[in-house]
Amino acid sequence: MVPTFQGHGAPRRAAPLAALITASALLAGCASTAGTGQTTPAAPPSSLGTVLGIDSSAAGNGKDLSWKLGAALPMSGPGAPQGTEMKQAIDLAIEQIRASGGPAISLSVKDIKNPDPVASKQAARELADEKVAAKITSYGDGLGAMLEDTAKDQILTLDGVGGAQPFAVGAPYFYGTTAVAPGDTLPGTLAWLKKAHPEAKTVGLVGWEMGPFNDAIKTDLAAKVKAAGLDFNGLWETVSPATQDFSTVIAKVKANKPDVIIVGMGAQAPGALTAQFTAAGINSTLVGIEYTDTAKDASKGTFDKGTYNFAMNYFDATAPTNPLAKLFVDAYAAKYPGSPAPSFYAANAYEETIAFWQIIRGTVKAGGDATKGADLLKALEANPDLPSVYGGTTSAVGVTTIDRTTHGVASRPMGVYQYKDGKVHTLATFNIGGKDLVVNQ
Repeated sequence: MVPTFQGHGAPRRAAPLAALITASALLAGCASTAGTGQTTPAAPPSSLGTVLGIDSSAAGNGKDLSWKLGAALPMSGPGAPQGTEMKQAIDLAIEQIRASGGPAISLSVKDIKNPDPVASKQAARELADEKVAAKITSYGDGLGAMLEDTAKDQILTLDGVGGAQPFAVGAPYFYGTTAVAPGDTLPGTLAWLKKAHPEAKTVGLVGWEMGPFNDAIKTDLAAKVKAAGLDFNGLWETVSPATQDFSTVIAKVKANKPDVIIVGMGAQAPGALTAQFTAAGINSTLVGIEYTDTAKDASKGTFDKGTYNFAMNYFDATAPTNPLAKLFVDAYAAKYPGSPAPSFYAANAYEETIAFWQIIRGTVKAGGDATKGADLLKALEANPDLPSVYGGTTSAVGVTTIDRTTHGVASRPMGVYQYKDGKVHTLATFNIGGKDLVVNQ
């Protein structure tokens, strides 16, 4: 049975997979604009509602509501490709929601650059001035720069890129909908390391500079490394999120080289770092916190040699695991035929937009005001089970459950992966806390 996602913990049931719209139906009627970057019509009217088990004609879906959603995304700088695919995924979900009897959602996008703290603060102020009640954000709410405003302005915020980082645990109005990397991924990653690389004894980190927000991450990393029976060797080198030049870091790494280096950065940066480290002869095992095609392109071929591992909740657009994931992948390809296949940036933004529809329905059902962040928050807290493109089965939509205490995810499929010889290989899989560890290689 596929869950019916209702507000306030209502029973979940659904139509069988046979009732789902086929890929050919999704593509029917779409004009060919391959290579142009132009969009084509979204999925058929009932497809999202069918997948979620929602009657598009039922009361309480928000059909008569006009609702504004904010988005704080990296629309310029090295992370711009990721910001672009996030916006595309949000736009797709908005169209599908409306076509399935949901509210008319308007989107206000603010550029937080790569992210940049100043741009992030400006984005927070502008969204507050526009009186948005909710937003989709990224990078731990702009590497922490937006958290204070998020709470003060009571803007319910979902972050599917940075998640509930150690510095954001329990932050008011802020909820991470993805596994925190490296925090949530470390127990499983280190367990994999001990099996796959028993010779590895020391761990260090090279990552983005976030000022005092890094302190909590460093403490968390050191504690988890110790708990795994390994040693944190003290290597903690951070750089600006805007940099692609790691020459100053290389000498410091060579002077204090650990067996394993956690690469705590995103977008193109992991690829640039891997290329430069490889050229400099640094042969430590690299474990990043994400993978993107832009990073692969920036790696100058080093990714293809298997020099970069990454631990995260990886979204594989070539093998969707549940009906919602399949709907997303098929509809995204139909709407954006000139775009690369969606990465986890797009996948997470898509499911967050759909999560907000569930939150709106829960708010309406409770008699609340969906234009007020406080009322939206009550609905999320009342029913923290959100539809997900991760996990699930061929006939059941995945579920991500928000932890009401940490404001992170209570469970999330994760793994250690490696890009080599033109494709991603799964080295290990696990869940929060390293549970259900399976080592493949």
